Amino acid sequence: MSIFNPIRISFVWDKENFEKAYEKSYAYQYKHSLRRYFGWFLIALAQFGVVAALKGGTVALLIFSTILLFYWYIVKKWLLHKRALTAFEQSPLKDSTITITVDDKGLKQEDRMVLWEEIKGIVPIEDALLLYYKDKSFYIPERAFASLEEKNRFKSIAKQHQRFFDA
Repeated sequence: MSIFNPIRISFVWDKENFEKAYEKSYAYQYKHSLRRYFGWFLIALAQFGVVAALKGGTVALLIFSTILLFYWYIVKKWLLHKRALTAFEQSPLKDSTITITVDDKGLKQEDRMVLWEEIKGIVPIEDALLLYYKDKSFYIPERAFASLEEKNRFKSIAKQHQRFFDA
């Protein structure tokens, strides 16, 4: 028998929530990934390209590193966003209400139960939470909780199961 009253999480998975989820998830994952160092390498390469252009008159390294920087910081994010937006637009969950019930056993959405042991972690990001399950992240907006007390109860149960990680 559960000692917790179930917590109800409910929100509409619309384009506004998708955009927030994408931006916050991308920023969090990039910040906590070794990939960010590759961008720094490209910046250093561009600096060497400037020196090579000024000293030797060759601009090949500068052009090459500038193209890579442009791709790494602008084009890559744009392409990833377009791919994610297409997946959202084709999703059967688009514009539907997501309702999750949480208790001390896990999270339940419709007839699917995810046990706490299966969840990799829950990370707070600004005004939302990112729930990591298998190889995916799920966005839970702050307004999905009926009250601040419900959100705090959710964090508390996640901490009890060692699944809540401070960002």
